[in-house]
Formats: sequence, C-alpha cells, structure tokens
Amino acid sequence: MGMNRPEILAPAGTMEALEAALKAGADAVYAGGSMFSARAFAGNFEKDELLRAINLCHIYGVRLYLTVNTLLKDREIDRLPEYIEPFYKEGIDAVLVQDMGVSACLRREFPKLPLHASTQMSIASAYGARFLKDLGYTRIVPARELSLDEISYIRKTVDIEIETFIHGAMCYAYSGKCMLSSFLGGRSGNRGRCAQPCRKCYEMQGEKGYIMSLKDMCSLENIPALTDAGIDSFKIEGRMKKPEYVSGTVRAYRRAVDMYLEGNWDPEKIDAEIWDMRDIYNRGGFSEGYYFRQKGPDMITKSRPNHTGVKIGKVESIKPPVVNIRLERPVNPQDVIEIRKAGVELTTAKNGKAGETLAVKGNNFKKIKPGMEVFRTRNNALLEEIRKDIIEPEKVLKAQALVTARVGEPLTIRISNFEAAAEVKGSIVQNALNRATDEETIKEKMKKTGGSGILLEVQCEVDPDIFIPMSEFNELRRKAIETFKEKLIEKYYRK
Repeated sequence: MGMNRPEILAPAGTMEALEAALKAGADAVYAGGSMFSARAFAGNFEKDELLRAINLCHIYGVRLYLTVNTLLKDREIDRLPEYIEPFYKEGIDAVLVQDMGVSACLRREFPKLPLHASTQMSIASAYGARFLKDLGYTRIVPARELSLDEISYIRKTVDIEIETFIHGAMCYAYSGKCMLSSFLGGRSGNRGRCAQPCRKCYEMQGEKGYIMSLKDMCSLENIPALTDAGIDSFKIEGRMKKPEYVSGTVRAYRRAVDMYLEGNWDPEKIDAEIWDMRDIYNRGGFSEGYYFRQKGPDMITKSRPNHTGVKIGKVESIKPPVVNIRLERPVNPQDVIEIRKAGVELTTAKNGKAGETLAVKGNNFKKIKPGMEVFRTRNNALLEEIRKDIIEPEKVLKAQALVTARVGEPLTIRISNFEAAAEVKGSIVQNALNRATDEETIKEKMKKTGGSGILLEVQCEVDPDIFIPMSEFNELRRKAIETFKEKLIEKYYRK
C-alpha cells in the first residue's frame, strides 16, 4: 500500500479567491451558495457564478464542495431540492451538511450526491462515524476537539473518509456549536450569522482582555504526522479571507505535502513557510489545535483578536521627523509597521536588514518611547510576490494537439489529454496556388492559446504545398479548445 495522499481543501468566498486557490495548487475547494451557508457574510456565490465555478474547477480536475451546513426550518427544507438541483446536474462533487433533516432530504431527492458531515455534527467516535456511513455519508469532519490518535482510530476502524481542519480560525465553542451570538444579539452561528462575540473584549475578575479569542491553528510542521494518521483531506479555514491569504496558505501546504510525499522533508524550509504565514495573518501566533493536547491557556490570544503581525524590532530612538528602529527581522519598502503600545502606524520607505537601524518617518512622537516593540502588519514584498507568482499568471492545463491537413480532406484538429478528447473539422484542404502554409506556421498559430487556460503541445500531419486560410484556422483552433473544455466538463454532468 502506498503512502496516503491527502487532499488540500481550500476555502473560497469569492470567485477571485477560488481562482487563487486553483492557481496555488488546491485539490478541492469548498464554497457557499446564496442560501443555507454557515458563512452568510462571506462573498458566497449566486447561482450562475457557482455553476461557472463548478465548471472551472472541473476543467482542471479540482473538486468543488457546496456548503449547506446550517440548521434549516421546515419551510426552508421544502425549497432545498429546487436550490440544489442545478448544482447537482452540473456535477457538484459533494455537499457538506450539519442538519440531519437536510441530509434525509438530499438522500431522497439526489441519491447519487455524496454527502459530507460537518464538524458541527460533533462526530467524536467510531460509532458515530459508522452511523453516518450507514446513512450514506462518504466523508466526515470529526469534532475539532479530537486528538490525532482518536482521529486515526476512527479512520482505521470505519471505512469512511476523514477531513480535518489544519489551518485558520478556531471557534471557542465545542466544534462550532456556539449559542452565544444568538443569545447576545439574535444572530445564530448555526444559521450562518455569527457575530463573533468570542473576539470581543471582556472583563473577568477585574482583568480586561480577549479571553475567548483563540489563536489561529497552523499544522504545517505536523504534516508528516497528519498524513501518516490517514487523514484524507486537509481543510483550510477562511471563506471570508482575501485571495492573497487563500493562495499564500494553499501554496505553503501544497509545498509541505509534496515535500513529505516525495521524501524531501526540510524543517528549515517549513519554518520559513510558517514565518511567511505569520506575516499573512496570525492572531498572537499559532497553535496546533487539539491534535496533540486537549486545551491550554496558550491557545488564547488575550491582547488582540485580529491580525497581530510579526515583531520586527524595537524603537531605538526618536529624532523627529523620524523614528529609529533597531531591526530583528528584515523589512521591505511599503511595509506597514505598528508601534503597538503607542498606537502609532507607519509605512517604511526602504529595505532594512536584521541588525540594522532603520529610520522611518513618524508621527505622534510624544507617545513613542525607546524600547517599545514594533510589529509588521503588512509584508508588502510577500503580498506582491504572491500576486505576481500565483494570482496574476494564467492557470493552464497541458494537452496534446494533432493537426491533420491532407489535400482533399477536411482540416482536422484533435485536442486530448488523459481525461478527455475533442475533434473538430473545417473545410477541405486545397493545394497552394501561390505561397504554401508550412508546418511551422501551423504549429506557431496553434500554440496561440493565451487566455484559454489550455497549453498545447502540437504535432502535425500535413501534406506539402497546401494552403490554409489563417482566419479559418484560428477560428477552428478556438472551436477545438472550447469543445475540449466542454468534454472535460461534461463527464461530471448528472441527469
């Protein structure tokens, strides 16, 4: 038996985030539609946009899971089949549910639709996993509080896929089943409308702080242990995050998983990736979640509920109009830094190396004192690199093209890969009266596929001394590419 190859499952609250996930190397994406999603305030997808997202994922062999993971009322369940039907027909790969009534409805109306059990079902034992398997579920997301040993035991005991969270925000309540938002403001988290009261400041026994705000989880250095435990899908939280966050995080886990599976695990490279992810987003650092320990005060970030940034140095001196900062980590032009105790935010103008003193134009000099810690909350160079290397380049699918041009026969273009094949025919090929169309010209024109998402390796079977009108050829090439993409999508369709 080969090593388990876990799926990297990325969040997508918008089409831009979905495309960023695909480009960064996600194996699957989860997204919410216009109804019944546990992230009602994420971008989410309207019907036509979600149908387009399903097809885009399937062109590249990426799975898309739809979240229907809220508790529904009777009148809402009545509308559920009509809502799901177009996505089912288009080939949605699975639906994530919390409500047993929802799953009963979906099993009745769409018996071939794979069902995934949300972590909010709180499956914490092999008995629960087996119960859901018998009901037709193909995957469970166990309660987040389970240890890795407990998860591994379920995986070995019950033949059902296991998906677990590996990165992102953690809920203070048990597996996300929080009632506090509902009680305090009438916005139920189980209805997708959580107001995140756990991120608010509270006073307890005379001490103020964010006493329910958990640090984000980061599992990058634990990828070997999680892979060996047999986990089938590594889930990244963040459907309300920007494309830069999604792509940067997916890229880090793609690299880590591939590194381990290929036998090239490098702790130093992993440590560098973790520092980059701290720069992208962290809440007072990271925790390992519950995989290796049950709980602890170091899982809480009491001082700040949002992005903490990375400590880059201390104030060395104040000499208006500049603040001199002794650097512990390198900085880049246009980094946003914060002298936190003074409540002062500044922007760097040039590079600085660790160990150097960097002069930054400042303000509110009376509030700033020597020795105050300085944090970077925006790593401009890192974000620009993510945009340049991941988000902006076109994602392409490699395929083979065969152009056949025989005198007296239709001009034929065939495009194929291991997943699909498409063939289109044009007009009858004629002998050249003046300048002939040679093979190199055909190959050159055939490779002009920019913007299509397809990268072609071209072969030709061409008679000598033929003529092909290039306008006709270009149109036939476009038609072949579109037909090939349709063939890739069609195999997912359901009647």
